[in-house]
Amino acid sequence: MKKILLSIFVVLGFTANAQFTSKTGGHCFTMNVADYMVKAYDLNDVALLQYQSAIKDAYLVVIEDAKDHLESLGMKFNNPTDFLNSFTEDYMKDAKGRKLGSVTTSEANGNKHAQIELTWKDKEGDYYMLITATETNGHFYKSLCWTALKNKESLKSDFDTMAKSIKD
Repeated sequence: MKKILLSIFVVLGFTANAQFTSKTGGHCFTMNVADYMVKAYDLNDVALLQYQSAIKDAYLVVIEDAKDHLESLGMKFNNPTDFLNSFTEDYMKDAKGRKLGSVTTSEANGNKHAQIELTWKDKEGDYYMLITATETNGHFYKSLCWTALKNKESLKSDFDTMAKSIKD
């Protein structure tokens, strides 16, 4: 009987001394999306946010990458430019008429951003995409906004505003 009580005391003693740390399940971020866009579900299989406008022929997807997850896969990025270049190196590499612009950098909402413009052609027409890499404390985000090339000038400012509005 003494052995049982001693065993219970030892087990309870170890349990009482356990330390606990709060962990987050999932991750929340916000983004300002133009009011003419509606939620979409079939633009990209891994995007956390997807919006489109059939009227304006505008599309947006946001893909989140946790820095610690990337590092566990052996991928360490020094900044959003490094992250963006890694992505765009092969993105749509075989697209007809693929042209990548120069990377530009900025800061907004306390985050660093790197952007590049991409144009390409396919059997349905000419297209324009603004790709933005956003770096927060624990994440990198890829925002891909695209439209028909003829709509570039009317939508580029909206695409830029949406992409730079991400907040953790």
